Amino acid sequence: MQSPQEFSAPPLFVFDLDSTVTGCELLPRLARAAGVEAEMRLRTERCMAGESSFAQDFPSRVEMLSALPLSRAREIAAGIPLNPRITEFLRAHPQRSMILTGNLDVWIAPILARLNMTGRCLSSRARVEGDRVCGVACLLDKDIAAQTLPRPFIAIGDGDNDVGMLRAANLSIAFGGVRRPASRVIDAAQLYIQDEAALCALLARYL
Repeated sequence: MQSPQEFSAPPLFVFDLDSTVTGCELLPRLARAAGVEAEMRLRTERCMAGESSFAQDFPSRVEMLSALPLSRAREIAAGIPLNPRITEFLRAHPQRSMILTGNLDVWIAPILARLNMTGRCLSSRARVEGDRVCGVACLLDKDIAAQTLPRPFIAIGDGDNDVGMLRAANLSIAFGGVRRPASRVIDAAQLYIQDEAALCALLARYL
């Protein structure tokens, strides 16, 4: 392993959520319950690869799930698989960590609670009516959000919408522990790590 990069202060650890902290994408799991899994999986894969714009595509994917009760979506999110070593790292160091995700606040709340990261996440915000998500109230732009983070920070991601976050980071890591990162993510990152244990070992050197 290469020598750790020098920072002027202890860095913040900034993680993407889906397929970085979690062991899969949340939206296809929700879509399975809503009966639209095949189309959702295809659209999610295209967006992750950069073949479609997250800003344009995500609201329409949310609309596809408008019939799914929010209470059921939260039950599914509560059972989503988590990468165990990354989960252990976040639970142990919540004040040194942040999650940046385009996913909706009301859907991911159970995941954040499991991670001990409630209040340590920037995300998109939902419009809710009763027990239904009826749209996106505010879509998170990771490029802009990354500019508001305290420096220095280390960013870890895998999807095309993580590129701006990685470019803004003092140290950027493309993580391929769940899936191969988007090609633009690999190009933007300073490091490409495929093993979860190796990733957490590297991050631990900056604690």
